[in-house]
Amino acid sequence: RLRLLLLPILLYANNHTNIKYNLPWAPHHLGHWPVCDLPPDRQEQMPMEETGNLLVMLAAIAQKQNKDVSYLAPFKSLLVIWGNFLNSTLPDPGNQLCTDDFEGPSPHNVNLAAKGTVGLAAYGLLLEYMGDAAGAAAVQAQVARFAAQWMSMANDTTHYRLQYNLPGTWSQKYNIIFQYILGVKVFPDSVMQQESSYYASKMQPYGVPLDDRKLFTKLDWSSWVAAMGNAQQFDAIFQKLYRFANETPSRVPLSDWYFTDTGVVKGFRARPVVGGLYVKALLK
Repeated sequence: RLRLLLLPILLYANNHTNIKYNLPWAPHHLGHWPVCDLPPDRQEQMPMEETGNLLVMLAAIAQKQNKDVSYLAPFKSLLVIWGNFLNSTLPDPGNQLCTDDFEGPSPHNVNLAAKGTVGLAAYGLLLEYMGDAAGAAAVQAQVARFAAQWMSMANDTTHYRLQYNLPGTWSQKYNIIFQYILGVKVFPDSVMQQESSYYASKMQPYGVPLDDRKLFTKLDWSSWVAAMGNAQQFDAIFQKLYRFANETPSRVPLSDWYFTDTGVVKGFRARPVVGGLYVKALLK
């Protein structure tokens, strides 16, 4: 079913509609259902975010379907464009929006760079499944170089930074979850072991903040970093998530955006992203 959901995005981006899509990255959205007619210049642009997302999802689908990528044959040139985009913009995505767009553009965003790096690894998997062994090997070698640069540029001794250029900052590195879903070794396990230990030092009554800028968090992203921790770290974060859901003074359908010090909802309610609570099931 996910494969069928992605086909309209592939068709739109590959100019199979009357909309001329001319951007080298994956689209953020298509318009208002069922008329997918949003011009590319009216998109909320998230270049590395959405390109990484699409490549990861396509690779994950292929793995669940015995590496069958025959349906992607008409879109091979599109995938090459997206892979080349990531390759040309890593290891530093510059000043881009990420999925946490409520924070505004975040220059040199370390977590976003992790998404792009794992997304490039997913592109390498797709090339492998398409029979391009040489292309896949070249991409994976580049992924290894970008991951090493990421670790060097983002290193802040006890953890990894929010932005490459800001020592003393931190953020949840939830995007690394995709390497474990895909079963690829992009970053060593020590990265999330170090991150998980650091998150424990930042724990508030209702969870771990999204980053050092404010005390609010995201329910889904917190679930993702919890899933990458050990059993004790997983339980510690989920106990806080449960406490939020049980004690929040904001009596609304389950929110994924709230303050970790008070449990007060910041915004968003009953969104599909709360399915992220179950991400650990994908790692088994």
